[in-house]
Amino acid sequence: MSSALDLPRPWRSALRFALLAAASLLLDADPHLPWAAGVLAASLFLAAVSLRALQAWHELGAVRRVADRLIVEKPRSRDASEVVRWRSGELTSRAARDALRHEVDRTLRALDPARLPSASPLRRPAVRPCDDRLEALAGRLADEQPVAARGILLAQRLLRDPSGPLYSEGPRLPRELDRVLGALDP
Repeated sequence: MSSALDLPRPWRSALRFALLAAASLLLDADPHLPWAAGVLAASLFLAAVSLRALQAWHELGAVRRVADRLIVEKPRSRDASEVVRWRSGELTSRAARDALRHEVDRTLRALDPARLPSASPLRRPAVRPCDDRLEALAGRLADEQPVAARGILLAQRLLRDPSGPLYSEGPRLPRELDRVLGALDP
């Protein structure tokens, strides 16, 4: 699906500079040139590799953020763009679901009363009554039924937002977990 899109590809865009870095080392084969010429040229091209890869990662992140905003704010859009479809496929892939399930599992392990208190900002006593909903979330991510990209994004926000109900005061957690579980259904 991403073949029709002209998405930033960090390593592919940096490949040209990597090839130039390797070719510049051939300058060392010329006995009339100082050895430092090839090394210096290769170093400069390697710096360009890093810079170009970082730039492309930044561009790709911006595309993802825009698509994520559209997925969350306009979940029933009839004319989903190619970028939204690409991002939805990326979010609902088995690898993305498994990674998110591992985050939920880590949260569940952190709730274990046998664990010593830690510096984690997780509000363990307030979250423990919702462990059944967290287990349901982990199970839903692990099963083979399709999921909606919006639900994945809401689950990520729930698990990662430091001002969210897992980490801040308030009785919103059960409602937010139910919202995430409901949003996972396509």
